Amino acid sequence: MSATLQDIVNLLESRYPSAWAVTGDRGGLEVGHPAQPVEAILVALEATPAVVAEASHRGAQLLLTHHPLLYRPLEDVREDRPGGRLLAALLRARLAVVSCHTNLDIAPGGLNDYLAQQLELTGVEVLTPTTRDPWYKLAVFVPTGYEDRVRQALGDAGLGVIGRYSHCSFVSPGQGAYRPLPGARPFRGEPGQLSRAAEVRLEILAPESLLPLALTRLKETHPYEEVAYDLYPVRHPGTPLGLGRIGAWSEPRSFSQVIAAAKEIFGVETVQVWGRPPQQVQRLALCSGSGGDLLADALSRDAQIYLTGEVRHHQVPPGSPEGFAVVAVGHFASEVVFMEPWARQLRELFKEAGFGLDVMVAATQPPPCCYR
Repeated sequence: MSATLQDIVNLLESRYPSAWAVTGDRGGLEVGHPAQPVEAILVALEATPAVVAEASHRGAQLLLTHHPLLYRPLEDVREDRPGGRLLAALLRARLAVVSCHTNLDIAPGGLNDYLAQQLELTGVEVLTPTTRDPWYKLAVFVPTGYEDRVRQALGDAGLGVIGRYSHCSFVSPGQGAYRPLPGARPFRGEPGQLSRAAEVRLEILAPESLLPLALTRLKETHPYEEVAYDLYPVRHPGTPLGLGRIGAWSEPRSFSQVIAAAKEIFGVETVQVWGRPPQQVQRLALCSGSGGDLLADALSRDAQIYLTGEVRHHQVPPGSPEGFAVVAVGHFASEVVFMEPWARQLRELFKEAGFGLDVMVAATQPPPCCYR
């Protein structure tokens, strides 16, 4: 099934809601017409002249980036200036631009969760909460004998997590009644006749961000043609969402091991280090991109290493305590590493929505050069 640009924006909004972005951030649909048809997408860290040329050459109608094109609004669109020249090239190529910026950093399973996973951290938590993901109670009515299949599908979609337990739910028995109307294809019973069925009421907790995926899985798994379910908001503060992550290793690692792992993960030959590194590291905080503003939170939560893309010199306190260090791998390196995994997420997201889109990753994303 083909997709419009608005279809894609809606799906991105369901997975990486713009409401999660930090105040003042920019993103979303920046160039293009919502009704524009899209068959191929090029994923890139940012829109550069080389990336725009590659997108056009590879037949993409949409350039999907992490960094917003218009993070700092243009004062003019003059083609003798870089910003105006780039925007003119996009418009001539009829190439739309959509970006997911801090909402991608913050989203569960997004950029920062990916980095924590690559570093093999456990007990991962949000470093700096900025908002919360509201909780709901999903109650669905399932014919007896199918409850385990539905429960498994919802649990695999991330519902039913309470503390250190997953797939938590409650089931109570009952009887459902329905009369299929003309044209219906009932699982049991005949059109026009009142039917009764032994059913169970399955209840499970559901974070709001996971509901679109969970309801898709529910409808795929449930045997009924029309699925009866209720959603109730619950008085719960909700799951913290925010910037950065903090976690630990079950066994301490030497500082040199941590640096070697960072170089390998981010594909860099050198890193910058401030502070007085500990010989053994067990607790690490991280934030992709420009993470200097979160440094105090890393210190207050007993991180021994704070790993980020870049910090300004004066963001690092001169009197850093013994056994604490800041490690910067470079803004570009800390984010471009997620472009291929992000493309895989997007392929799955579009596939579940029934859109057969070609999602490609830009090859022309060279890192900043260093002269030796």
